[in-house]
Amino acid sequence: MQKIQFHTSKKVAALVTGLMLALLLLPPRALLAQTGVIRANRVWCGIVENGGTGNFDYVSGWFPADYNAMGPSLADGSSMTGSNIIMATTSWTDPDGVLIPKAVIRPVDVYPTWSVDIAMTNSIRWGYPRSVLNFDDITTADWAEVSPEKLVGTSAQTAEVTTTNSFGVQIHRKVFAWGQPFHDNYIVVDAELTNNSGTTLNSFYVSINEGPIYWRKAKGSQGTPSIPDQDEAERDMTWHHYYGARSGDSLRIFTMYHADDPDQPGDQMGGPVTAQDGRLLESDIAFYTILHASAAPYTDPAGDVDDFLQPRVTDVYNEAIMGVEAAWAGASALGRDLIYDLMAGANFDNPPMIGQEPGTFHRGNSDEQGDPDYTALGDGFSKTSIGHSSVSAFGPYTFGPGESLHFVYASGYTGIGIKQEKKIGEQWLDNTLTDAPNLPDAATGYFPSNFAFPPDATEIDKIKDRWISTGIDSVHQAVSRAKWNFEHNWQVPGSPPPPAQEITGFGDGVEIKWSDPAAEALDGFAGYRILNRIGRQDTTFFGVVHTTDPTDLAAEHTWKDTSILFGASYYYYVQAGYRIDSADPNAHPDSRGQIIWSNRLWTPTTVDVQPPRSPGSALDEIRIVPNPYNIRDPLIQAYSWDGDRGLIFFNLPAEVTIKIFTESGNLVQIIEHKPLSQAGSLTWDMLSSSQQAIASGVYIAVFERPDGELAYQKFLVVR
Repeated sequence: MQKIQFHTSKKVAALVTGLMLALLLLPPRALLAQTGVIRANRVWCGIVENGGTGNFDYVSGWFPADYNAMGPSLADGSSMTGSNIIMATTSWTDPDGVLIPKAVIRPVDVYPTWSVDIAMTNSIRWGYPRSVLNFDDITTADWAEVSPEKLVGTSAQTAEVTTTNSFGVQIHRKVFAWGQPFHDNYIVVDAELTNNSGTTLNSFYVSINEGPIYWRKAKGSQGTPSIPDQDEAERDMTWHHYYGARSGDSLRIFTMYHADDPDQPGDQMGGPVTAQDGRLLESDIAFYTILHASAAPYTDPAGDVDDFLQPRVTDVYNEAIMGVEAAWAGASALGRDLIYDLMAGANFDNPPMIGQEPGTFHRGNSDEQGDPDYTALGDGFSKTSIGHSSVSAFGPYTFGPGESLHFVYASGYTGIGIKQEKKIGEQWLDNTLTDAPNLPDAATGYFPSNFAFPPDATEIDKIKDRWISTGIDSVHQAVSRAKWNFEHNWQVPGSPPPPAQEITGFGDGVEIKWSDPAAEALDGFAGYRILNRIGRQDTTFFGVVHTTDPTDLAAEHTWKDTSILFGASYYYYVQAGYRIDSADPNAHPDSRGQIIWSNRLWTPTTVDVQPPRSPGSALDEIRIVPNPYNIRDPLIQAYSWDGDRGLIFFNLPAEVTIKIFTESGNLVQIIEHKPLSQAGSLTWDMLSSSQQAIASGVYIAVFERPDGELAYQKFLVVR
């Protein structure tokens, strides 16, 4: 079979140029499509009504770093919500009467004849509960419509839309996700394609492609303290592995995980940040799994049978190649033929996967070549490309008028988790790390038996990498749960509704009030727990500080956390618990009898409470911190104190007026300290009464009680 060469620079440049021209020529209507975000669990992803592409930015400040949520910032390059469902057929006459021997269409908006047949709905099970912090209502606006009746099964969020592309294929997409901890790391796409063109589409293929290059990881990778350039990991260096092509494989999974840079010395696998105690930033493993793929077109859903040998073609190519089909109207025949032949498996033998089922066309897995260079497969891989996509193609089908095809797949990620990333990274850095227990292969862990580590990797590097490999086992666990959910009609138990909460910092602690009558009405109600964390860095984790039992039923609950550090920044969550019945037939066996907690994403505590000291009794006990305030102090620089600009006054009386003067006697600011919580401390933002940042110099703070008693202190500011 003749091989197709994909990587001549002129060819790729011409194809990408065609792509850009096509995007510029999109009809104005394509720019008006509705967009939304799936964000019910740890996988966040944008969804575009017409199946096209878009840019999405989910992260507001550090939230939701503590929940380890992540997702792609660009919809193109990802099929996670049903965009980039590529379709191809032979001998197709386009709407302008031009016969195209091999026609390829990606999103429905790349040709003027697309349509939205049923507008997109984006529904969630609950709205954000009321959240009050220090008497201020900080309740977040709902990101989707609260319409539980529109949800698939027990999901926490469902988006649904029906469109038709220029092939005349109607695409009914349902995208949904769960928030409970046994199913909170994947989202599902259920896509039914119906041929309404009135003609038969021959040699019809459908494909999806995903790659982790555009994923945004809410784990402090873009926060403070900043990551030095030498510790920045290249996300587009990725191993790709398809499991499901060989006899005995029980699941269909494409996994994608971080690879070492073969051109750099040492071992960067997992992205260790040596400047931050070695914590790992790139240990997560992205995946997608095929849950159902029609064996043949059908007219009666009862005749829709899954074909485990679909996808019949799997491969990996760089995104420049997989983006060509978007420019089909202006692309050359070579460009169309290139994508069609890729979907049809024309290049599968470069090299073929050893042991694949007869009649299938799977390219060898990149991590099974016995080569430490992730680009060793050649065609489709390039160290200079912006990313690589795992491609699955289904077909060929003879797709007749009125017939349908049905595809269901789930996309997500898993791994060792952010706590383990910190622990393993620290032990790797200080050379005390030992191997994970019960590895299936003492040499390669869960990697393939011929997996090749970097040639200059030390033994401690290999131990680190074998720990990362345990995420592959986690992928298989996650996929088995997703498959169970599919086979049980999406009826796994859902998380209980989140409580409303009111958090107030007082002089003797932080008071938490909460209520959740809907959760308490559940038969499996298991009580509550309260979690807190100090500070905003992702290496400080939430811990449980209070729990109750199922008898804790009340219209309103109150508990005060007195084990606090005054002046520190605290974040609190209250969670309602639900115990899954040990005999629940819809629950995955791993989860039966377990307590699942309300999803913290429904209680976005993005504002901290700083518990104040109790009111002081003597003016001479007041302290100003830091003094001197020096912007060059490494701690102030590392933790962006200057960005938050704050001097803290400790041991303040319950009521006192603070006047700030320059050394020459000019009044800078007047602060009235009369807090509702009777706090004994406050933070001044170092702004004058005219909202100007104060300059370097010596300042005098004058403290005055209502009875006229006075005291003063000096402090120094160095900028």
